[in-house]
Amino acid sequence: MTEPNTVLSDHRHTAATRRVPRFYLPQAKAQGQVLPLEDDLLHYASRVLRLREGEALRAWNGAGIEFDATVHYLSKKLGEVRLNSTAQACTSTELTRAVYVLQGLPEGDKMDWVIEKCTELGAQGFFPVQAQRSVVKLNDERAEKRRLHWDRVALAAGLQSERACLPVVAPVAGLETQLQAVRQQLPNAQVMLFTPQADTNLRGWLNDTAAQGDSPLVIAVGPEGGWTPDEIETAIQSGAQCLRFSNRVLRTETFGMACLSQLVGLLNLDSFSQ
Repeated sequence: MTEPNTVLSDHRHTAATRRVPRFYLPQAKAQGQVLPLEDDLLHYASRVLRLREGEALRAWNGAGIEFDATVHYLSKKLGEVRLNSTAQACTSTELTRAVYVLQGLPEGDKMDWVIEKCTELGAQGFFPVQAQRSVVKLNDERAEKRRLHWDRVALAAGLQSERACLPVVAPVAGLETQLQAVRQQLPNAQVMLFTPQADTNLRGWLNDTAAQGDSPLVIAVGPEGGWTPDEIETAIQSGAQCLRFSNRVLRTETFGMACLSQLVGLLNLDSFSQ
């Protein structure tokens, strides 16, 4: 898989209309700010998008705020963005209930796929798990490099899908550590750990009053070999609900987005449909 564009979304256009390009500028906070264009953004603006001096763009800070802005060139190697409007909330693309994905590390570049597609579907964040049956084994240095790469994947997907908030990718850790992190960061979250041996299916659990409300939901997906009995017991002890998703066996890289799509539909979480 090629490295995703980390700074701009791919705004397709026709001869009749062109969407105003969107820049990720996390330091954008207030009307009147003048922000320097980093080299990669400057190249993209001037050479790829061929934006003219003073042309309009949108500045997104990744935290639900966007500004109308313009690009200005000081020289061939220097440029800046001026924020011309007051802060505009852009939360309409977010789900009405936060959903996170706790994913056992799959092999190869499948995690890129999980993060990209689940970000497009509205996932709020990711907890990568070094599961007992994960084929991939990452030491601390490699794990941090992969996390930084996944941050870039999430950014590119967030720009492409017009997300209001940029999903956060947690550091890689074992299941018990990640479940503790979930409890600390999301104390009211309901964790759904999926295994074919579970007695309760997703729809049945969602119909239960215990699953209702607005507390965050966490989809826990095992690696290719699934969760081990020890991991399942660890999850149960932490308060996770074991569920069965389907009579079909889905690949690990398919499961997260399939389940997230089901949650959006069954719980009517997409603000566009309301």
